[in-house]
Amino acid sequence: MEKNEILQDYFNNGNIDIEKFINKYYGYVFIVVKNYKNINMSDEDVEEIISDVFFAIWKNSKTINKDTIIKPYLLGTIKNIIIKKCRKHNINYSLDEIGDTFHDKFNIENQLIEDEQLDIIQNTLKDVSKDEYNIFILYYYHSKKIKEISVMLNISESKVKVTLFRLRKRIKKELKKGGFIYE
Repeated sequence: MEKNEILQDYFNNGNIDIEKFINKYYGYVFIVVKNYKNINMSDEDVEEIISDVFFAIWKNSKTINKDTIIKPYLLGTIKNIIIKKCRKHNINYSLDEIGDTFHDKFNIENQLIEDEQLDIIQNTLKDVSKDEYNIFILYYYHSKKIKEISVMLNISESKVKVTLFRLRKRIKKELKKGGFIYE
């Protein structure tokens, strides 16, 4: 599994190396923006959105949390810029006009976000004990009840509850660091 890159990887002497950042992530941003593309957006609009994304990163580089995981942050930035552009040009879509293609256009973003979240959860679970891992998997993936887990693993119900609470808190912290949770 590939390491999630964070913004700090692109900072040098307190400033973002935007050229290095663009060289690394231009293709990723291009693919995501192209999948948002609809018949009302020209190639120039797509290029403008891509430029706006990198400009936003550069402009906010002093205030962005340097531990932010890059890909989810880019996805959020892309989405916000596209929404802003659509509002500016009064582009409104009826779900009836778009039909099933509406879901197809936004499906890639949802899949990318889900993949990033799953990576964060899996990476977090790599660092837990075998018992904690088993409790998490039994509860969330096998839909076992707390009482069943307690019997299966020969531990108290309160230990199962506390372990689940701590794991949720740990995963939430990592998802927040990755830009998925805002509080």
